[in-house]
This record gives sequence, C-alpha cells and structure tokens, in this order.
Amino acid sequence: MDIRKIILISLLAVLLAGCSKDAFRYYQNDSDEVAAQAETIIRQDKRIKSAAVVFHDEKLLAGIRVETFSRFKKKKVAAELEKKLEEQYPDMDVTVSADSKILYETNKLIDKGKEDELGKGIDRLKLLLKEET
Repeated sequence: MDIRKIILISLLAVLLAGCSKDAFRYYQNDSDEVAAQAETIIRQDKRIKSAAVVFHDEKLLAGIRVETFSRFKKKKVAAELEKKLEEQYPDMDVTVSADSKILYETNKLIDKGKEDELGKGIDRLKLLLKEET
C-alpha cells in the first residue's frame, strides 16, 4: 500500500474521532427516571455539545459545553436550560453554568463518586460561580 494512502486514512480516522460527541454524564442518588428526564432535556438542545449533571439531595448542578457557534450566547443558553430544568424539577435547587471550569469540576465530582463529598462539592462550585475574575 502506498504511504500516501496510509497517511490519508490515518488522518481521516483521527479527524472523525475528534468530531465525535462528548455526550452526557451524570451522577445521582435518585432514580434513573429522574436522570433520564434531564438527559432528554439537554439532548434536545442542539446548541449543547456536552454536559455533566450531578443530583444530590435537593440540589442539581449542571455544567455544559456549548457548540462552537453558540459560544457568544453561552450565558443565554445556560439560562434557558436552567429555566427548563427548574420547570421539570420545581422542588430542586437548580444551577446551570456554561463555564468550562464548572464543567471540569463537575466531572471531577462525578469521577470521585463519594456520596458524602457531593454536597460540599456542589456548594463549593456554587461559590465559584459567584466569583468574578
């Protein structure tokens, strides 16, 4: 096989792998039905590229990443998603952020998976949201 064909095929494989969706992650202490409802709400919005959602007691924290062309309206996208989630979960304290730091920290909370640290972690992330840099 010609070296050019090998390079072209490997380049296309890398390109296609980079275009895959970094989908939806969640951690919860409720039923799967509750998370499925949040997942459908988030997946219906085509402006959202990926999301990490944590359910703990009466708190819901979501970190989202928006598509490239929606970057300039990411606060508006986060506010709209927060409104939809508040309608779906009226008894929960809902927080949604399009800040990449919140998404990163939410993923870290999910990866740790320690039930006793979730409440403190969510509160710490809410304080991070209030900071202005």
